[in-house]
Amino acid sequence: MNKHWKPVSYPQLVSLLVHERQQLDDSQTALWDVIRLPSPELWQQHPWGDEGCGFWGVAVCGRHCISYNDINQGFGFSVFPRWAMIQDFNEHGQPLKKVLKQLNEAAMEPESLCS
Repeated sequence: MNKHWKPVSYPQLVSLLVHERQQLDDSQTALWDVIRLPSPELWQQHPWGDEGCGFWGVAVCGRHCISYNDINQGFGFSVFPRWAMIQDFNEHGQPLKKVLKQLNEAAMEPESLCS
């Protein structure tokens, strides 16, 4: 872990989410408004999220979550086996817009992510 790294604070994350939402197109905004959590929550992801007390869970779609990884400063999505437990580490964080596009594309497959 980078010795200069600090976990993102809740106010910083809220500000980032406002900025990221402004970058979304109309269909992505509609999806985001349906799946986002009312407030970001710290979710566990072992072992990568342990040092910062977890990653921020920001949205849920079926058994999948979108989280913000402050180590790589990007969003990713993963299965969650139980509430507040992220199964997979997303080492390549992406802008929220790109994660929502991937989620939407995956949902168009025969076996929907959001079912």
